[in-house]
Amino acid sequence: MRIEGWKAGEVFNRIEETAMDNANSVMDEVVVEAKQRLAGNVVEIPPVVRKGGWGSADVSFIPKTGRNKGTTVSFHTDKRWTGRRTPDNLYDSIRRVNKEGSGTVRAYAGNFKVYWAFMVEKSGYTDRAGKFHGPLHFLQGPFHEKKSSILNRIKGGV
Repeated sequence: MRIEGWKAGEVFNRIEETAMDNANSVMDEVVVEAKQRLAGNVVEIPPVVRKGGWGSADVSFIPKTGRNKGTTVSFHTDKRWTGRRTPDNLYDSIRRVNKEGSGTVRAYAGNFKVYWAFMVEKSGYTDRAGKFHGPLHFLQGPFHEKKSSILNRIKGGV
């Protein structure tokens, strides 16, 4: 007995596309909930703390310990964004990213101008009054809430 002409490649491609669509919809929900948590945050994240600009530096120093002890060490740092932006930029930097061909779907917060997003997520921040607030987990929270049902939703699309 055998089955002929069932076009396995097409069938598997359709299954893979459906699974990726379902994974994208799950991560889109995580992104939406992360933005809602950030927007609905009771504690205000402070606005611009430092004027933005591109900076680089020539660094030179003489280490007191280690392999290069007593010798001059010099290097040049590449251009890097040195400013801090408003919380709106943090909100806008939350996004879903697909890694083409790998079947990977990720949610990110931050970019080169909002490099401090991970600090708010994992370490906490200080408000205008100087009071420290713990981590907000605006991205981790929604993901961990959906974690138990993600695989079933990707398989079944529910």
